[in-house]
Amino acid sequence: MNYGLESGISRFRNRRDRLVKVVTAYKEWLERYAEVEPEQLLRLYDLTENLKKDRLLLAFVAEFSRGKTELINALFFSDFKQRLLPSDAGRTTMCPTEIFYDPEAEPYIRLLPIETRFRDDSINTLKRMPVEWNTLKLDVADPNAMVSAMRKLAETKIVFKVEARALGLWDENDPNLAYMVKDQDRVEIPAWRYAMINYPHPLLESGLAILDTPGLNAMGAEPELTLSAIPNAHALLFLLATDTGVTQSDFEIWNKMVAKHTSQHYAVLNKIDMLWDDLKSPEEIARTIQRQIESTAAQLGIPTGAVLAISAQKALVAKIRGDQELLKRSGIQALEVMLAREIIPSREKIMRESVVKELGPRLNETREAAHKRLAAARQSLQALTGKNQQIVLQMRDKVMADKQKYEETTRNFNVTRKVVSQQGWELLAHLDEERMDKIIEESMMAINDSWTTAGLIRGMQLLIRRMSAEFDHALQQSAAIKQLLNAAYQRFHDEHGLESVDPPVLDLTRYRGRLDELVISTQEFCADPMNIMLEKRFMVKKFYIGLVTQARIVFQQVRMETETWLRLTLDPIVARIQEHKAQLEHRLENISKVHANLSSIQERTQAVHREMVQIKAQLDEIEAIVKEFSLLTGVAMRSLDAGQTVAATA
Repeated sequence: MNYGLESGISRFRNRRDRLVKVVTAYKEWLERYAEVEPEQLLRLYDLTENLKKDRLLLAFVAEFSRGKTELINALFFSDFKQRLLPSDAGRTTMCPTEIFYDPEAEPYIRLLPIETRFRDDSINTLKRMPVEWNTLKLDVADPNAMVSAMRKLAETKIVFKVEARALGLWDENDPNLAYMVKDQDRVEIPAWRYAMINYPHPLLESGLAILDTPGLNAMGAEPELTLSAIPNAHALLFLLATDTGVTQSDFEIWNKMVAKHTSQHYAVLNKIDMLWDDLKSPEEIARTIQRQIESTAAQLGIPTGAVLAISAQKALVAKIRGDQELLKRSGIQALEVMLAREIIPSREKIMRESVVKELGPRLNETREAAHKRLAAARQSLQALTGKNQQIVLQMRDKVMADKQKYEETTRNFNVTRKVVSQQGWELLAHLDEERMDKIIEESMMAINDSWTTAGLIRGMQLLIRRMSAEFDHALQQSAAIKQLLNAAYQRFHDEHGLESVDPPVLDLTRYRGRLDELVISTQEFCADPMNIMLEKRFMVKKFYIGLVTQARIVFQQVRMETETWLRLTLDPIVARIQEHKAQLEHRLENISKVHANLSSIQERTQAVHREMVQIKAQLDEIEAIVKEFSLLTGVAMRSLDAGQTVAATA
């Protein structure tokens, strides 16, 4: 395996695991030293679990016979010392295949019967129904058993045309399906609709997941691939044959399913070994390959650096045989380096940004609170030094007055908090499942059982319009909530000197962008001449179900984004109020004890010293957590007056 790819994935796993340790350390610190609501601890636990399950999804897309599966074998499974996935001519994977590692389950291959296409359930829904899948356990220690199990991916079945038509897999008016015909009445179709493979490979264990997609016709039969699976991939490799270049069907796949969906896409010219010619010099062959790279880049409208030329078959042979010269000539090492240097870091960035958004504000609040506790203890220590009874009494009266004034401000804030909570619940009520179900029902009524492209456009226009209205309502209510909290923040700042904080703004831009993508996908589907001429009722309905599934996911994501926003706007001020109140009560307790018995000043001084040592130890722990957090995320935390607090404890 190429060191660059292996080390890139290893680095991704290392960063992810270190982030998990940072979040876990912070959660444990809160449990030991702070009074924190169970809900906050649960959110931190969920964050660590999500990080552990975070995967980098790499999709392979191409027309049939471009060598996708062979490339997957060469990139990831050469250690198996033979082809793991079937990639012989005419016996390659016939259905979309997802390959990953789930440590909570034994290795398996799950196959979804093609007959599930009779139902309206999406593949995403069926993934949560294991009973609907044929499951085979994988014996990873037995190569023959593994090869036998993987051959299932290439299985087909012969059915009557009427059944294939009912499944949406056959149309006698579509010339692109002629290859399926076996005789006058029957056609050959895939036996499986989708496959999932849980395989304990080091790269998969590190968080990589692979999606192997079938050709144009098969992808067209599963709208969910173009609406969900491919757009959700973090990077995409589009395979072409070096000898043919970009064919008409290749170009159609590129325009429909690749170019618009992800910024991380690359074209891979496979089978360069077909250009190897003993009668030509290596320089002549290299020039021929370079011309094909430049031509491909021009046709697809991408930089030449985004086009790589390889021989997947020769790369697999070279890795199995340990032939370094053949491996170098195959060109696969350049592809592995590109994966390691460009695709993996981009996914790592997304992961870091997610953690920064969720953890950064809380970690900063906790750190500042620890510094303030140390400063308050230092003030108490200064108050205990050389004070007579009258001065101590004055100090107690001042702290009591401060506490009473603060409690009054807090009571006023609690009124605001109730209003904010009520508005927050109303905001989330507009984004619940029942609301989405109602929107979908209205969309279905707009179609009015007219499963044509015209009916589809009517239904989708209403669906997107209603969802956009809910998003607009959410933004309006969030702006009102932010205004209330701004006023509350300012009041605490003006009257009690708490640091002024500007609550974040609810931003739904990327979710609106996803809705726009669904609209464009609908328009492109309805503009396809084959769909307009043939009015494929089955496919129109399947496409609509796929659209609704994606729209529902967007709606759920907006609700989660809104819930997170509500926490990030309200939690900081609540935490500061509680911490400031605790500091005032602690100072009052210390001074009251001194006032009750001036002879105990020395004893209280020693107690405060011990308390400062404890707080300093806690502060050192949280500073170490902050340092690691900053190192992993690249986010510099605000500098605090640590020097003074450290000096005071000396």
